[in-house]
Amino acid sequence: MNKSQAFLNLRKEHFKSLDIKQKEKLEKFITKFLAKKDFNVLEMYQYEGDVIKNSERIPQYLKEYIYCNTRTKLLSETRAEIDTLPFEKSVDVICKICLELLKFDFHFAVFYAKGQRSPHIIIYDFYELESLKPHQREKAQLEFWRSLIPFQVNYLDKSIWFDDHYVPLEFAPHWKYGTPFNLLFEYIPGGIKCKV
Repeated sequence: MNKSQAFLNLRKEHFKSLDIKQKEKLEKFITKFLAKKDFNVLEMYQYEGDVIKNSERIPQYLKEYIYCNTRTKLLSETRAEIDTLPFEKSVDVICKICLELLKFDFHFAVFYAKGQRSPHIIIYDFYELESLKPHQREKAQLEFWRSLIPFQVNYLDKSIWFDDHYVPLEFAPHWKYGTPFNLLFEYIPGGIKCKV
């Protein structure tokens, strides 16, 4: 079987693995981002040890997004994830980061797909980043996370702060593990204040 046929088969399997609720969540999430100019989607699948992917595209119709399980990072987005520690230790660090974000009343979400090395903390509305140049944006994200967690910042995956870095698409099956990248927790400021 050639790679293009394998790609189509894997795409079909991913689509079948979404239940109705997941499809609705994914469509709602994608609709929210359709107006953004800096948002691209890409399909990626693991096949016999290789990663096969389609070309970058911005679909014009919502139904085309259902198959896309990877997207570029938004310019107003910063993320924290850990690739270098065992799962239990990475979860411990992610929890410490969440407590710091709660203390300073940041709006953030935590997503996870079973099989990943750590949950992902995502701040979508870091709008100050949008006006910066790419290298300034990377440096600003490093300084932001360093100010919150000076002793744990070295564990974070820094490549995820680059513009055009591909990240798992929320509420869709993960390109590598096949499990859904689902929301575990979202903190919206203005609710009950947490004292840490």
